[in-house]
Amino acid sequence: MLKGREMKTNAALLCLALCAGTFTTAHATQAAEGVLEKGAPYSALFSASPESGDLIGYAFKNDSAAGKAILKHCLPGLFCKVEKSTMRAMDSAPPLKTANEPAGWIEITSAKNPAMETSVLGYEKTMKTRYGVLNVREEGNTLLFKGKPVTPAIEGNSSLSIVASYELGKNDVFLLQDSGGASCPALYRFVTINAAGLRATPEFGTCSDIIYPTSDSKESVTVAMVGFSGPFEPLAAQQKAGMTKTVYKYLNGQLFENGKLLKYSNSNSK
Repeated sequence: MLKGREMKTNAALLCLALCAGTFTTAHATQAAEGVLEKGAPYSALFSASPESGDLIGYAFKNDSAAGKAILKHCLPGLFCKVEKSTMRAMDSAPPLKTANEPAGWIEITSAKNPAMETSVLGYEKTMKTRYGVLNVREEGNTLLFKGKPVTPAIEGNSSLSIVASYELGKNDVFLLQDSGGASCPALYRFVTINAAGLRATPEFGTCSDIIYPTSDSKESVTVAMVGFSGPFEPLAAQQKAGMTKTVYKYLNGQLFENGKLLKYSNSNSK
């Protein structure tokens, strides 16, 4: 059983997490979302409270109906949203080793329509860097640096957006999304800007637009991405691809796919 301050903390977290739901003494109903970490016998979705910024763990038993539904449709290391769930406060932490200990735990007891979603900061067209302005010109979806098209040219298909940005030492690093059509919704590339100019990687990706980028804030950026099979492929092939994951890592200007170095020639634009 929890005592005094712990009970108040847990109750406060439950209130923050479930403020939009229907609250009873033990259960509440609303959406649950977060990055999936899989363990045994429990797994969890982790997300920050929008009110306090505290990390909250939404735990569930793997062999429960809720757990089976979530694990059938979501992959570890990617952002998962449960459209409607029933949940309750947990008196103690579940037997689950996690990279980051949350401020409180909530148990998901039922889950409806779980699905993976992309998790990016936005779809920006202009970003200020420490070395000049990076922006996308709508005409031709062309990437500009300091008001001039970069060389070699970087152009999007239906659109080109800046979806993540990082300061890694003296490098400003940006993740670009080149949006396409139904056959290939999105491809990506990293752009690095420093005192020497601008350098870009070739496009990469599985064609999925469901990604989860993270950074260690020192020298690398990791992009976890769902697999993809086009709309003209058999449904079984589409479903199978949609439950696979590829991890890309940008490290000191180099790009890795599932740990394997992708070789390419760097191009600079000043």
